[in-house]
Amino acid sequence: MSRVACADPALAGALGLPHGQADFVLEYIDGALHLRDTRPGAPGPICADFESRVAENRRKAGRGLLLAKAIGVKPGQQLSVLDATAGLGRDSYALAALHCSVTAVERSPVVAALLRDALYRSSQDPAVARISLLLADARDQMQTARYDVVYLDPMFPDRRKSAKVKKEMQYMQELLGPEDGSDLLEPALQAATRRVVVKRPVHAPRLPSAAQPAHVHKGKSVRFDVYLP
Repeated sequence: MSRVACADPALAGALGLPHGQADFVLEYIDGALHLRDTRPGAPGPICADFESRVAENRRKAGRGLLLAKAIGVKPGQQLSVLDATAGLGRDSYALAALHCSVTAVERSPVVAALLRDALYRSSQDPAVARISLLLADARDQMQTARYDVVYLDPMFPDRRKSAKVKKEMQYMQELLGPEDGSDLLEPALQAATRRVVVKRPVHAPRLPSAAQPAHVHKGKSVRFDVYLP
């Protein structure tokens, strides 16, 4: 049986996935595309959503977000940002809401489908117009383009995260396998003209590199290591 399938035959054809049952099934629930783990004891389905309360709260926080401070968002300035590990797009959306021009790169066709659906459902939101989604390997993208800022949020399990984030982390690890970001920092330093920002759990080690963070923004559970190219 295939690892991932689609409940909708048209979607299966569009994505080149089988139609039917699998360990993971893409299906529409209340008009939004979800990914559901069908195995016994699995957590509930996940989706990308830019209209949730969490997204609204982050949008209202504006430049007060720790992420915004790490990226270097300033009034009247539109930074070009490569989100090299876009996932479900939460940080891409938060930055786009701050008027950054965001290129969101996702290497999993399944996760990219979830993100593309969220962009479509929120297409009337001006922030969404500032997000470009690419299904690609970020390392290839960093070899061919330059950005003001490259943002990395590699997977790193953290038991203190919320249950919801834990659930999404489980899905990502199942779909993408291990990814610690150690092979992304050096290409990012070549692609960024202003800074590279790496999101880490607050007590996690730095990504291995000859470069040292120029400064660090710490929160209660996460921190942002800022490197200057």
